[in-house]
Amino acid sequence: MLNLTTQERKTLLADINHGLLTGGLTLGQAARRVRTELYQMSQTQYAAFIGLSAKTLRDIEKGNTDPKLSVLSKVFRPTGMNIIAQAK
Repeated sequence: MLNLTTQERKTLLADINHGLLTGGLTLGQAARRVRTELYQMSQTQYAAFIGLSAKTLRDIEKGNTDPKLSVLSKVFRPTGMNIIAQAK
């Protein structure tokens, strides 16, 4: 993990969350930012860290899959972010 200060970590997570809420980021893009900017891990390393296959993580990041909430929760759980479903 990068040596981010608490404030830098909060700012990065707030930016990712804002991107998700406003549609500026897809879930895959957000996952990639978490992996690369927050944890500075390869896909293989992060996938092992969160208990997913590297292929599943790669497909999420590329937008090639429609993952279950339980899978997305694994991706974002280390950040403290909660993924919820909301009906429109």
